[in-house]
Amino acid sequence: MPRAEYLVIVEKYGAHAFGAYVPELPGIGVAGESEDEIRELVADAIRLYLDEIEKGSGRSETPVAVNHYTVAV
Repeated sequence: MPRAEYLVIVEKYGAHAFGAYVPELPGIGVAGESEDEIRELVADAIRLYLDEIEKGSGRSETPVAVNHYTVAV
């Protein structure tokens, strides 16, 4: 499978509480105690997701329009 890049949104909930999701790949969401742990978990989740698509699980890899930006108020 060709190499691809995905936008990963990481959220911090507390000193040792992080979550992340991938808007283009519905259903991927991970939680961990550090950003490093989140990076590993989300990479594994993406690999598993794409493996399931390759096996014909019925999931769609159709990209979702995604943009990210910051807002100052």
